[in-house]
Amino acid sequence: MKKLLLLAVVALTIMAGCTKANPVYKVGVGSVTTIQPRAATAEVVGRIRVNTTFATVVLDKDGKFVSVEIDVSQQDGTFDAAGAIVAATAAKTKKEKGAEYGMKAQSKIGKEWDEQVKALEAWMVGKTLAEVKALPLVDGYVKDGEDLKSSVTITVTDYMAAVEKAVANAVELQNVVKVGGASFTTLSGRAAVAETAGRIQANVVFSAVAIDKDGKVVKVMIDNAQNQGTFDVAGAIVAAAPAGTKKEKGDAYGMKGATTIGKEWYEQMAALETWMTGKTLTEIKAIPTYEKDATHKFVPSGDDLKSSVTITVEDYLKSLEKAFAAAKDLAAK
Repeated sequence: MKKLLLLAVVALTIMAGCTKANPVYKVGVGSVTTIQPRAATAEVVGRIRVNTTFATVVLDKDGKFVSVEIDVSQQDGTFDAAGAIVAATAAKTKKEKGAEYGMKAQSKIGKEWDEQVKALEAWMVGKTLAEVKALPLVDGYVKDGEDLKSSVTITVTDYMAAVEKAVANAVELQNVVKVGGASFTTLSGRAAVAETAGRIQANVVFSAVAIDKDGKVVKVMIDNAQNQGTFDVAGAIVAAAPAGTKKEKGDAYGMKGATTIGKEWYEQMAALETWMTGKTLTEIKAIPTYEKDATHKFVPSGDDLKSSVTITVEDYLKSLEKAFAAAKDLAAK
């Protein structure tokens, strides 16, 4: 009996040691988008502003945040009162801009946007989603009297919503030592003509990657927030409503009927993510591709992917590379 008890204690000790050395994490990514349109006049250019907020989260076995990373891809495309494009060039994210964003001088607490969002992220760490959502807000701002108010005076509604989505999308993983999240954005413009509305379109590809001790992918999650606003030849707004991401649209995205392999975007992305799993960034970047046409230049050509992925992968690889570069060691959290 004593021998059995001893063996049981040893087994439990080994299991506890393994759990401590190799904890289970939940990792997820999510986004929310808003669009702010402005019609053109003789004095002021029109504008379509697309704000895509994305969050990458890591939670422990108790559902508490180990890491939270929030960023915003804020993109402006402009047009004149004749419906011609004035400017449509992709900009850095708010975190990437850092001091260039220019909030510090206007802030009552003298803090830049990236400083304030980092304070919000730090405040979330160690809390559950329920505790985070319990933060008292007034019109999207932290309520006066709260400790966080001294370091966060920006509106946080979209940040909270992106974090909540990321938690809903989170999956359990082991053997993870680093997690990173990042985005890559392209912005395009089309002038209005009599028959066709002009358009500003932002494509925000965002990625979260979980990496093991050997630098190999344990899990990668990639999505694309594709949003647009349209205007007419007089510079008036025609439409400007945010849409779900390509993964959120699912079958409604409508790619299946237009592809030679009969697979929807989310199915092709799932195949690409699976292919990336177990590989290093170097191995992933070495993916063989070919130029199908002027629009589809980086289509996988390898025998292991060409039957399941016919989408262009260039922007997804750029986003993933940035996520690798942004990855942080969870042991340091």
